[in-house]
Amino acid sequence: MTSASAAHLPRILTLAAGDLSLDLVPEMGGIIGAFRTAAGGGFDLMRPIGEAALSARNASAAASYPLMPYSNRMRDCTLYFAKRKFRLAPNFGSHPHSIHGNAWQRAWNVTEASATQATLTLDHDASGSRAAEWPFAYRAEQRFRIDAGGFALALSLTNTGDAPSPAGIGIHPFFARTTGARLSTQAAGYWRNDDGMMPVAFEPVPPAWNFAEGKLVAPLAIDNCFAGWAGSARIEWPEAGLVLHMAADPVFGHAVIYVPPGKPYFCVEPVSHANDGMNRMAKGAEDTGVRVLAPGETLSGEIRFAVEPL
Repeated sequence: MTSASAAHLPRILTLAAGDLSLDLVPEMGGIIGAFRTAAGGGFDLMRPIGEAALSARNASAAASYPLMPYSNRMRDCTLYFAKRKFRLAPNFGSHPHSIHGNAWQRAWNVTEASATQATLTLDHDASGSRAAEWPFAYRAEQRFRIDAGGFALALSLTNTGDAPSPAGIGIHPFFARTTGARLSTQAAGYWRNDDGMMPVAFEPVPPAWNFAEGKLVAPLAIDNCFAGWAGSARIEWPEAGLVLHMAADPVFGHAVIYVPPGKPYFCVEPVSHANDGMNRMAKGAEDTGVRVLAPGETLSGEIRFAVEPL
C-alpha cells in the first residue's frame, strides 16, 4: 500500500502480487489508476493516469472507472421511470447527455485493504443537490483482489431507498492500443447510433466489427454497444509478448467497444445494460438489460482479468 508522492495528489492504494500491480484512487471516483506488469521490462496493460490528471482530479483520464448506477449516455440528461420524468445534471462538460452515472465522480471510502485486496464503498443518499446526480439512493461496492495471474473486480449496487429504482453496473477500462494490439470477442449484434451517438437500431455485427476471429484494433474507429455479448474478451499485445483474458459474469450481457481515432487506447466495457436502456425500457422495450431493484435489493457481478505470456 503506497501513497501519492506529492501532498496535493490524492492517495493511491497499490495492490500487488507477483509481477502485477494495481493502483486504486478511492477519493477520485474509486478509479483504477494503473494496471501493469513488471515482467519483460514492464508494460502498462491499461492506460495509466498521469500526475496532471491526478492533480486535477480528472477521473475520465483513469485506467478504468466504475459505471454506476448506469452506463453510457442518458439522452438529453433526462430519465423516464415509473411514469415520471427526472432531469439529471450535466456531468461531462458541454456534452448534451449525462454520462456513466455519478459514482465515477464521487469520493469512495476504503472499508478494507491489504497487500492484495481492497473494498471500496460509496453511499448516495439522493438528497438535496445530490438528487440531480441521481434521484434514487444507493450503496455501491467495489471489491478488488489480485494474485500473480491477474485480478478480479466484484461490483454491487444496492437500492437503499424506499421505492423501486432502475439500476445498472459496469466498468470502463482503457487498454493499451499498440500497433499490434488484437481484440477477440463475440456478440449477437450491435446498436447502430445516430449522429448524437445514441442507439437507434439493433443490427447484426458488420464484418468490419466482427471480432470473433480477432482483429487488429489500431485501424478501427468504433463507439457502439454490443448486445448478446459472450462475456469474454481476449487482447493480445505481440510487442509485449502478453495476452489478457477478460471474463465477466452473465449479468454483463452487453459490452461497449470504444476505439477513438488517433488515441493510444481502446475500451471494451462490460456493462449490464444497453446505452440509454432505462429510457428505452420506459417506452416498453424488453431487451435493455436494465434491472429494477426493489428496496434493499442488490445487483452484482464479477469481472476477472488474467494475464499470461502470448
